Amino acid sequence: MKLVHNLQAFWVRIFSSLFSRLLAVIVLAVYGSFVLATTLWIQYIETGKRDDALASVQDLAVSMAQTVLYFESLPKEFQHIIVDQQRNLGGSRFFLSVNKEFVNYETVRDNPLKRELIDNYHRTFRERVGQRVGIIDVDFAYPDKLRVFTSGVLFSELPSRWVQNNLVMNPPAPVLVAQMRMQDGDWLYLASLMLPDPYVVEGFEAYNPDQLAFIAILLLVLMICSWFIVRWLTRPLRRLSRAAMALGRDIHQVSVPEVGTYEVRETARAFNIMQRRILTFINDRDLLFSAISHDLKTPITRLRLRAELLDDDSVREKINKDLNELEQLVQGALDLAQSTDLNEPTSEVPIRPMLEAIQEEVAVLQRQVNLTVPDDARLFAKPMALKRCLSNLIHNAVFYGTEAWVEVRASEHAVTFVILDDGPGVPEKELEHIFDPFVRLEGSRSRHTGGTGLGMTIARNIVHSHGGDISLRNRMGAGLEVCLVLPRE
Repeated sequence: MKLVHNLQAFWVRIFSSLFSRLLAVIVLAVYGSFVLATTLWIQYIETGKRDDALASVQDLAVSMAQTVLYFESLPKEFQHIIVDQQRNLGGSRFFLSVNKEFVNYETVRDNPLKRELIDNYHRTFRERVGQRVGIIDVDFAYPDKLRVFTSGVLFSELPSRWVQNNLVMNPPAPVLVAQMRMQDGDWLYLASLMLPDPYVVEGFEAYNPDQLAFIAILLLVLMICSWFIVRWLTRPLRRLSRAAMALGRDIHQVSVPEVGTYEVRETARAFNIMQRRILTFINDRDLLFSAISHDLKTPITRLRLRAELLDDDSVREKINKDLNELEQLVQGALDLAQSTDLNEPTSEVPIRPMLEAIQEEVAVLQRQVNLTVPDDARLFAKPMALKRCLSNLIHNAVFYGTEAWVEVRASEHAVTFVILDDGPGVPEKELEHIFDPFVRLEGSRSRHTGGTGLGMTIARNIVHSHGGDISLRNRMGAGLEVCLVLPRE
């Protein structure tokens, strides 16, 4: 099961990008079309060769039947004269001999086409000679392994003038051999090449080594060409992806060149317009929060001074309490705005010292944080923002529970932070709202911290600004598990 899972994960990872999918589609479509066309062409050629071979065998059967009928019509004492004349003077496309016994020989490896040719020979030969010939044995053999006499002489050892009209080929091609038992008990032996392509008897190979080598070379060339084509087509999309990632991590304008196909140009233009609107909105928001901070802090301070002049202590205490809450809300709103302010430069951050510093801060509050962190764990991030994110999450864990556990797992591409607590957890229906601003889950978490419900929102904003992800789930038994995954680059 693990092997299957790993293979599935590898397959998904390989074909998760548009580049790999386009490359696969192009290569499979073109290569599949070529293989299909080649297969159909080979079948067409093989069909033509098969039809020619059947016609050639039929022609040989007719010619040999006429030779057999002619021999049967001659007195036995004249047959050897005809055989000698045929060997020495030529005039026949067969090698001909008469033996007292059947001659055994090594045949060509059996295959469906060979059986079809032999059956066609038998059928045509019987149509010509009827039952005047008893046993008929037909098969194919190579000349260098073909015995022609009972003495064991091979076809390839015969004098050249005996076989020159039989078109002996190099490399040796299969020869059709037919032996018929005559009425006088002798065996008439006939052998000849089957033209125009005697090698067809060996059978058809779907793809021979030369064809496979050609297809492999073609596939390599096709993949290289397709790689360049797909890379050229997807380059604008990669630029758009990098620009979108940069916009998510750093609030500054990264215009995308509006080049490429019509669809890509329109997408790049839409992205640039969206980017300008987002940056305008963020700038307006920053100006708004700055104005709110300036305009509200002054009257709050003025009201606080006036409250101190009141003689009634209870009224003064109530007014100061309301002013403190108002100031806390204003400061929380400013903190939320600053959580997406990414002007801080990115640098390589050693993770253990940062977590140990947070651990010391929590220890002052008489709470315990247990760390499991590799000594060499590092991450390219904005140090202050990352510390603020982790601090918010760890403080939540120890304040809403009694103890927290932090485990860091570093891989080649990402660093994972897992923060556990032993608190009451969060109701399942509220998990999706816990990152909303100003949300506090009083049913499961105390308000003794005096916060505004922005800690989780700020933490999520910082994680997303680093291109990462954050998730929550209730642990079995009790407690909450917070998982952060941040890319290393």
